[in-house]
Amino acid sequence: MTGEQQCRDASPEECWRAINEGGCRIVDVRTPAEFLEGHLADAVNIDFFAPDFRTRIAALDPGGSFVVYCRRGIRGHKAMEMMREVGFRRVMNIAGGFESWCRSGLPVRR
Repeated sequence: MTGEQQCRDASPEECWRAINEGGCRIVDVRTPAEFLEGHLADAVNIDFFAPDFRTRIAALDPGGSFVVYCRRGIRGHKAMEMMREVGFRRVMNIAGGFESWCRSGLPVRR
């Protein structure tokens, strides 16, 4: 995702390619309980429903590249939009979320 200036939904496969290219941070916005059931390798868990969610997201480097996801894509999309509003320019939300990622057969940590 280097060089791209966009925030958008992307397929699990496209996000997988971006992650493998390197330099992309992965943010899981599901609850800690959901995270423990399985997650992407190297993902950091920032609970969308936590009272300090906006503060924790704003503390990330807005110049970085990110892949965000939730269970089905809704919270991930909202998180991506919040990130865009505070100056992030390279954020992809996994379309269909973790469920779509799993259906695509991509690797998961359990």
